[in-house]
Amino acid sequence: MIEALHRLDSTTLRELAASLRQGLLASGPTTHAVQQVVGPGATPDLLHSLQALEQSGWKHSQVAALAEGLAMARESAVDPEQLLELVLSGPDMSGVPTRDTAVTMQALIEKAECEVILVAYAIHNGRRLFKRLAERMAEAPGLDVWFCLNIPRGYNDTSLASEIVRRFAREFREKHWPWEVQPKLYYDPRSLEPNAPARASLHAKCLIVDNRVALITSANYTEAAQKRNIEAGIIVRYAPCVERLTAYFTGLIQTGILIPCDLMQ
Repeated sequence: MIEALHRLDSTTLRELAASLRQGLLASGPTTHAVQQVVGPGATPDLLHSLQALEQSGWKHSQVAALAEGLAMARESAVDPEQLLELVLSGPDMSGVPTRDTAVTMQALIEKAECEVILVAYAIHNGRRLFKRLAERMAEAPGLDVWFCLNIPRGYNDTSLASEIVRRFAREFREKHWPWEVQPKLYYDPRSLEPNAPARASLHAKCLIVDNRVALITSANYTEAAQKRNIEAGIIVRYAPCVERLTAYFTGLIQTGILIPCDLMQ
């Protein structure tokens, strides 16, 4: 009965409400009166809907209120394109936009004001990827940056877990983060279990900025993944989802599932 109203934009819905209250439609739905609001193309369907509502006992003021309510709902609805955005990296395909994951990551970092959380399974040549982030930390001393990274136990490596972590921290400082200002770094100690079947990996890959926008991606923080591989990701600006993602990793730290790695060891 009201399908025709759903097809109208918010401006037309408000014009319809005004006409129902004190315009031509206040005297009843006619072809001429409806045409003045929506034009000839949409007139038949809307006229039928208005007549059906009238026959069902709806008053013009009630239909006007319905039209205004639909207009308000339309205006308050958020465009999905503002909440979600695909990030596809790889060979160009005709008609399908692709983009450099590294460029997307840098663009998000540029807007960071309070907090940056980077979660990754693997890092390679991080010095180039993280240079701008280190610069942002120097520019904004209050910017809180923390990494959640996988520290793996190599095949047949029987070293103590503490020794593997110490080597990882040294490599991270030398190869990936040589700058004076240091981020916080957390890892899952289960990845270092001597018993291989008992191990777990921190396999997630995401970037969260200021608890308001997140990049969730298949790409690791390696030059190949960021620039050459075929990778798929999505930028999320929907607050409940971003906040839930932040809360998850914060919770892993607070409960001791992820523990800190001392980068100065």
